[in-house]
Formats: sequence, structure tokens, C-alpha cells
Amino acid sequence: MLNDDQRNRFLTFKRKNQVLFDDRVMQEFFSHEPNIELLLFTLEGDCVSKQRLEENFRKHFFRIRFVKYLVSTIKFCAIDQFRANQRNDTRHPLIFDQPTREEQSTATLGELLSAQVEPTTNSLISDPEQFIENISNEALECAYSQLTPHQKVVITLGYGMSYRDNEIAKLLGVSPQAVGKSRNSALKKMRASILNKEVI
Repeated sequence: MLNDDQRNRFLTFKRKNQVLFDDRVMQEFFSHEPNIELLLFTLEGDCVSKQRLEENFRKHFFRIRFVKYLVSTIKFCAIDQFRANQRNDTRHPLIFDQPTREEQSTATLGELLSAQVEPTTNSLISDPEQFIENISNEALECAYSQLTPHQKVVITLGYGMSYRDNEIAKLLGVSPQAVGKSRNSALKKMRASILNKEVI
């Protein structure tokens, strides 16, 4: 705890070196009384106090730089993640759980595909022609009919048979990534067709 004499001596030194104390780093450093005491002893010529003061300042300055480094790292990582998310959103504009805007419905395209298939004695449908016959929604049927034969097979196996990408890939002799790409492309085409029909 500083006594009145020490406090007055420090304030006098501070007034004489106002430029030094305008710096925020110095203000923070000398907001701690032990550092003020070390400064006063250093001014009296105490070499040990001078070494301790310099060491304390090095540690203080290192903490400031380290915190700034962490803040900067977090900031740039957050920016990189944000950009990666944006790229991913534009790369995959349509996925199974994205909503359609048909008749103000909140249903997703995947749900719409599954819901429009009427139950049969065999609820699993593997034939694209049979799959389209069971779609009761006119806009969805029209969108499905515009797909390529390969896309129809992928959609039918995925939503008519509930097969996973790796299972479809084995049946078709392609990679699961190719199946995913075909499905996303097909869903994108179908969604565009449905939205165009809504606009018209």
C-alpha cells in the first residue's frame, strides 16, 4: 500500500513525464501499486528494483501481445469459417431438407417426394416409371419428368427405396460422391421447375 509521500512522488513523476503516461500500456502497468513502488525505488538508484521493474514490464507487455495475437487468430478463423460456410451454401443451394415454397407450405422437397408416393402392396418402388405414377402432385410430377434417366434412377432409389448413397453407388457402379452430386443436381432442377411454375 502506497503512503502519501510515495503517492505524491509518483504523481510528480507522472506530471513530468506526461507523454510516457499517455500510453495505455503504461497506464495499465502503473495501475498496480507494486510497480509504482519499484519505480520509486528505481528512481532512488536501487538496481534490484530496476531489474524487477523491467522484468514485470516484459511480462506485462508479453501478456498484451499474446492476448492481441489470440484475438487476431480467433477473428481470422471466424472470417475463414464464415467464408467457407458461404462457399458451401452457394455450392449446395439445394439439399434434402431445404423448404419448397409451394402453396406457402413449410414442407421440404424430400418430405414432399416421400409424402406424394401413395402406399402400395409393396411400399418400396425401384422403377422410375412406377415411381412417377405414384406422385399425385402435378407440379412435382412435371418436375420429376424433366430429369435425365440417370437422375430419375437416383431419385427413385433414394426416395422410393430409401437407399443410402453408398448402396445406390454399388448398384450403379459409381462412387457415393457421384450419387450425391446427381441427387443434388436433380433436386436443384426439380426445385427450379416447381418455383418457375409458381411464378407463372
